[in-house]
Amino acid sequence: MERVSFVLHIDPQDQAQYIERHQAVYPELLQAFGEVGIHTYSIFLHEGTLFAYMEVDNYQQAMDQLAVHPANQRWQQFMADMLIPNQQGTTSEVIPEVFHYHS
Repeated sequence: MERVSFVLHIDPQDQAQYIERHQAVYPELLQAFGEVGIHTYSIFLHEGTLFAYMEVDNYQQAMDQLAVHPANQRWQQFMADMLIPNQQGTTSEVIPEVFHYHS
């Protein structure tokens, strides 16, 4: 199982709308998460910076499968107007884990 975190950015003025949209995530997208091996997926928001965390069987494989899944394609299109591209032109960047504790 892989633990993966990534960071995204939105305009702080869009925070309420971002939260509202995520209160109504498509059920078929949630089902797709399970189908591709995502076991846990959380997003935290602070002043326009989003920190996402997931536990997934195989991150790259899951992302490849989601990229062609119709529910995810529809969701990505729905959210595209809120996400601010980074310097590389992408909207998310995987960040390294520097500490983990599990009992």
